[in-house]
Amino acid sequence: MKRYAWILAAILVAVTVRAADVNWTHDYDEALKKAKADKKLVMIDIYTDWCGWCKKLDKDVYTDKSIQEKLAKGFICVKINPEKNSKNKKVAKDFGVKGFPYIAFVDADGKKLDEIGGYMPAKDFGSVIDRVAKKSGQ
Repeated sequence: MKRYAWILAAILVAVTVRAADVNWTHDYDEALKKAKADKKLVMIDIYTDWCGWCKKLDKDVYTDKSIQEKLAKGFICVKINPEKNSKNKKVAKDFGVKGFPYIAFVDADGKKLDEIGGYMPAKDFGSVIDRVAKKSGQ
């Protein structure tokens, strides 16, 4: 029984370490301030805890090394759960979110540059990141 507990603990640590590779913040306003200071764009991932596609995005896309590199290079990444508080709910409403996951790319002033409504595989997600960076001159 102890052996299974150790295996489970090792798996949990590995998953936690892997998911932590994107440097997430959870405050939209702070992300905008940091983007201005660092001369970067902002990627907003609006999700819920119950959303299966959101979990798949975390597991399959945000763990992809090329996605992590692109995000680290040009973006401040923020995760917003609109079910957690009224501030997050307002952000989701302001972006017109109708389903989850919803990813928005904005400049440091909060002007929307592009969006992804729903799950997208890593290769396609990377193409959107490239398009946003190119469109903004990053």
